[in-house]
Amino acid sequence: MSPQPGYVSVLLDTPLPQLDHVFEYRIPESLSGQIEVGSKVSVPLRGGTRFSDAYVTAITDKPEFSGDLLSVEKVISGISLLQPQTLELARKVADRQAGSAIDVLRLAIPARYVRAEKSFLSSEIPVKVEISSQAVKPAEFSDFTVQEGQKYALKVPPRLAETQAGKTIPNWSQLFVGMAHEQLIKGKSTIIAVPDFRDIELLELALNDAGLSQYFIRVDAKLSGQERYLNYLRSLGDQPLIVIGNRSAVLAPAPHLGLVMLWDDGDHNFEEPLAPYAHARDVALIRQSQTNCSLLFASYTRSLEIQRLVELNYLSEVDVRTTQHPQIVLTDAHLEEGETPSRIPAAAWLGAKKALENGPVLVQVASPGFAPALICSSCRERATCQSCHGPLQLAHKTATPSCRWCGQLNASWKCSGCGNSRLRPVAAGTERTSDEIGRAFPGVKVIVADGNHILTSVPAEPSIIVATPGAEPIAHGGYSAILLLDGERLRGREAFRVDEDVLRNWSNTIALAHSSATVFINGAGISLGAALVNSEQILWAAHELSERQQFRLPPAVRVVSVTGPAETVRNTCDELPNLSTHRVLGPVGMPDGSTRALIFFEYKDGEELAKYLRAAVITSATRSKRPVSPAERGGRVLRLRVRFDDPDIDAL
Repeated sequence: MSPQPGYVSVLLDTPLPQLDHVFEYRIPESLSGQIEVGSKVSVPLRGGTRFSDAYVTAITDKPEFSGDLLSVEKVISGISLLQPQTLELARKVADRQAGSAIDVLRLAIPARYVRAEKSFLSSEIPVKVEISSQAVKPAEFSDFTVQEGQKYALKVPPRLAETQAGKTIPNWSQLFVGMAHEQLIKGKSTIIAVPDFRDIELLELALNDAGLSQYFIRVDAKLSGQERYLNYLRSLGDQPLIVIGNRSAVLAPAPHLGLVMLWDDGDHNFEEPLAPYAHARDVALIRQSQTNCSLLFASYTRSLEIQRLVELNYLSEVDVRTTQHPQIVLTDAHLEEGETPSRIPAAAWLGAKKALENGPVLVQVASPGFAPALICSSCRERATCQSCHGPLQLAHKTATPSCRWCGQLNASWKCSGCGNSRLRPVAAGTERTSDEIGRAFPGVKVIVADGNHILTSVPAEPSIIVATPGAEPIAHGGYSAILLLDGERLRGREAFRVDEDVLRNWSNTIALAHSSATVFINGAGISLGAALVNSEQILWAAHELSERQQFRLPPAVRVVSVTGPAETVRNTCDELPNLSTHRVLGPVGMPDGSTRALIFFEYKDGEELAKYLRAAVITSATRSKRPVSPAERGGRVLRLRVRFDDPDIDAL
């Protein structure tokens, strides 16, 4: 066997931004033949007393550096864990977000488990078999076939479907499975990214029902570490696969990638909370441009980002055969002039009572618990926590008041204004609403579904399910009626995208109804109400985007938040490169003692601005050489941080 070339280039697994580039090391004779491109190794840092994990990015006969090189310390995994395409994708994502490539790779490559790796290496290589499947796309999508390299935006008609085993699933999951099956027949892989574990389980159910159980893998965090690592190793092979997961699934290796699909990209679960904070939608767009695979964004409504891409003709709209929609009743429209609206209007009560004869009824409320908000019974001031001044709540009827922010119990609460110690609830959560409904419908089973009571499905029998947004279970055959309450509370939140979020959530909930059901909506308002009644979510998105363009607000333009010491933030904003058009808001002080500014800029300037801000971050990280004394450490302000497309711009 010929000897292995003697030098490697590696990417260090370190959070330090100044080390986000390749380093060269010598391969010692003892490790010759054990290292591949993509292997994970341990290498010494400067001085040779500290070590860092690293991924091998290249193996060469001659290094670029002419001086003495340190040697690789050991091989952690000889498997090629990092594929060149994954590294290229990570680099592009990091450059767009002014971040480090290794931070992206941490999201893509799960933690190593030796036992799982040994099991994988000892297992037999699977033999290619003919794909036998019963996957069939829903009738309304029978004419839709993705073309190679094309990008699509699809508004899915809300409808429930039924598996061969008699399980009720949404039609989008059946569509995704059918399209993934078409890719498998062509010998290509498919990546499907969905918001949360409920959607993953629906896909898993549809895939198993279609006879594709041996062709798909999950890559979500609900799996054990060993299972996730084993699935990652399987995705490195040459067999076409269907990869399903949440936001990180878009980064997963997939041999011969033919299609990437995202369901409901407007869901906030697709926003990555870890640096470099790349949204799964943006990662999917970058990956499509890298591999020239097909790309599909599908949802019951449409995010403003996708609407913008459609109007730019970057995405193609898909025309779908319409189906029968549930009847939408806006209860606000039935109020007489001067009449005070009721939380559960009479029309909704009567509709729910009649619908119970045919099956389950869904009641959606804004918050979990018994009373999500409390006030002083004397002066009517908002009750706040004695420790952090956060809002107080009652988890259930006999619970001790607790803080929604820090969880601290406030058994001895007293009003700071009048000294009164009695509290009064001003809003009803799932627990209180279920109590009220239980008294109004004696003998009817009332079920709570929220973050503390996770429920994914209910049978087709008379019952009332009280759920919070996003926690609604699927009813077998669909709900016979749906009551969407607390519309004014949901739309009254101080959030930049509040109406878009409410429209998306209500559209998703309406899709759980039987086609002959009635949906009662309380507090929808004129604009959202008209969009739901006429199923015109796309027109609403187009109108909203038009207004954002007039005021130069995201997503008509991009925004980046710059956070850190006041002087550093100010200097960074003052020395911005010569961009075509931009504006700076701030800097303003933040609760943690740092300062933040927002920079609004055009999409075409993103690359130049990201490069400048990345340099500023590295400069901030390397500038201070003086050790910090113990007295200074407690009040030390964090170094410069940047976040492109920051979803938390309401904080200013």
